[in-house]
Amino acid sequence: MKNNFKNYINLSDKVIIISVVFLLILLIVSYIFGKLVYDSSVGSEQLIKKEDVIKVFSKRKDKPLEKLKSYKTDELMIQSSNNYKLESIFITSNIKTKDTIILVHGIGSCHYEMLKVAYGYLDKGYNVLIYNQRNTGNSGGDNYTFGLYERYDLDSLVKFIKNKFPDGRLGIHGFSMGAGTAAMHTEINSKNRDVDFYILDSPYSEMREAIRMGVIEKRIPKVLVDYVITCGDLYNKFKSGFWYSDVRPDEAVKKSNVPILFIHGTEDNVCDYRNSQKMYDLVKHDKKEIWLIEGVGHVDGYEHDKTVYFNKIFKFIDSNVVNDKN
Repeated sequence: MKNNFKNYINLSDKVIIISVVFLLILLIVSYIFGKLVYDSSVGSEQLIKKEDVIKVFSKRKDKPLEKLKSYKTDELMIQSSNNYKLESIFITSNIKTKDTIILVHGIGSCHYEMLKVAYGYLDKGYNVLIYNQRNTGNSGGDNYTFGLYERYDLDSLVKFIKNKFPDGRLGIHGFSMGAGTAAMHTEINSKNRDVDFYILDSPYSEMREAIRMGVIEKRIPKVLVDYVITCGDLYNKFKSGFWYSDVRPDEAVKKSNVPILFIHGTEDNVCDYRNSQKMYDLVKHDKKEIWLIEGVGHVDGYEHDKTVYFNKIFKFIDSNVVNDKN
């Protein structure tokens, strides 16, 4: 009897030890996965180091910085309501106008990347404001939040432009995470309608979906994808204080009340085109369009055909935006 009881205790101890070891291993693995997901998303850094940006863009074949000399520019540090400043450049069109476009870059990019698009608007008679989102260049913020905090940065820029041109038309054109930021801003704009229209190129409908695509891109086995995303979500909450579910551009656009054009390539493997389709369907008004570009990848619509790209945008603006501010 004593031996049986002793054996039972030994077996019980072994089970407890094995369980503790298993839990420790699970915690360590979960932490590693969580950190990896965080470091490649919220905690990622600008792809081109800020000290190298001028050098890199000076060597670009299309000479964006050389072309910039043809326009009057103001380099600014605009105060955000998030208690830091945003590195910005206001570019005045050579055509006299009160209309302005704010261009919003994606994760890992920077405001100079927006110059190639800026010239299309400048030549059409729009002033352009480009800026570095948080955690980029000399702007404040120590991480990306996929639009959660960036929408308030953007709103500070909107107020800056409206103060400068109260009677001018104002549009926002965002790419990838910049489109996510812009989509999140539509809810803020639904109250004051400072922004007259949005162009959303390759947006995500939910932050979780954006993270999912990033995880899949790393070729994580399908059976582990949801687990890895959950690890990232938990780590992000601990590190940054918010859940992926706090970032829902799809919920924001439900409240939008100004024209929105969605642009998405059908071969986008960074952010599936169905994200745009989902948000398009959720917009309740009829001043909306979706342009799915066959065979085109992530934010590649402009590169695919610049002329067609801008013709589509300006046709949308002319058809849907009331021209009564000039």
